[in-house]
Amino acid sequence: MATIQGTKDVLENNKEWAAQVQAKNPDYFANLAKGQSPKLLWIGCADSRVAVDVLTQTQPGDIFVHRNIANRIPSEDLSALSVIEYAVKHLKVEHVVVAGHTGCGGVKAAMSNGSVGILDHWLRPIKDIYQANQSEIDALPESERVDRLSELNVIQGVDTVSRLPVVHEAWKEGRSANLTTQKRLASSILKCGKRKVWIDPNEVSEISQANSRQDIRKLVKSGLIFKKPQVSHSRFRTRELAAAKRLGRHTGYGKRKGTAEARMPSSVLWMRRMRVLRNMLRKYREQGKIDRHMYHELYVKSKGNTFKNKRVLMEHIHKAKAENARIKALSDQAEAHRLRNKAARERRAQRIASKREALISGEQQ
Repeated sequence: MATIQGTKDVLENNKEWAAQVQAKNPDYFANLAKGQSPKLLWIGCADSRVAVDVLTQTQPGDIFVHRNIANRIPSEDLSALSVIEYAVKHLKVEHVVVAGHTGCGGVKAAMSNGSVGILDHWLRPIKDIYQANQSEIDALPESERVDRLSELNVIQGVDTVSRLPVVHEAWKEGRSANLTTQKRLASSILKCGKRKVWIDPNEVSEISQANSRQDIRKLVKSGLIFKKPQVSHSRFRTRELAAAKRLGRHTGYGKRKGTAEARMPSSVLWMRRMRVLRNMLRKYREQGKIDRHMYHELYVKSKGNTFKNKRVLMEHIHKAKAENARIKALSDQAEAHRLRNKAARERRAQRIASKREALISGEQQ
């Protein structure tokens, strides 16, 4: 990347970049001109070392950006408030990111005792944050103090954004903050589902900071979170209809222009189902998967409404074949056992006969 020497270099680089993009994608600038629909608003520091598109590896039109000195979000700054209102209300961004960075020059100036001119008024709130947390910050090593104050400044900015009316309106419309953890903890404490947990939309900023069961219990006790009441099912319309039917109303054809069997007769559905099951049985018999005895048995069972669909019939066939194979294996084992016993009995009879003949011949001698 070439070093910029002046405005002429900026213009030349812009022309070169535009030519390269146009060569790669001729419709690039035409698509950008149609409008923007970013999903994220980035509120960051104006430091030249913090380039949003480079840090996030995004393209033009992906992020709506607002930058100022030390990424401050004062409640009296019309510029920042206008950007937030336009992004949330009109662009319908889903997320607002307040981004600080390490080694921020504005934060360093706020920590120093020297004057930086008109910026003293702008950095006054950061000085107040430093004075409120001076004991904590001064206890850190000198190299970490600026970064810690930057973190506290970001926390203050997030709190300011969460209290803006336009953000609360977006939350009420259903574009809520990510409160999945809070809902999960609340559902466990209240012993109900996450859909039964009600969260006060006006206190989302406070609720979003609760990240433990103890914090959720405090919010439940204060009434910011509670279990939605059980919705009872009304029988009023059903009773009204039944009373009208007793008087003879609502007994005609109505809009269907026919009886209950006019549109799709149950006999047609029955024949279609039987046709599918019988075709399947015939195909299995022809392929040798089932014999004629099982075919006849399943044919009768299909006619008796035993099988709801092909899948149930197929599972029954597999189970029946497995059962038949198991019975055949057991019968074969029993037959083999009988044959072994029969052979043993024959051998024993032969031995006894031979012994008897030997005894008789010995006595005769």
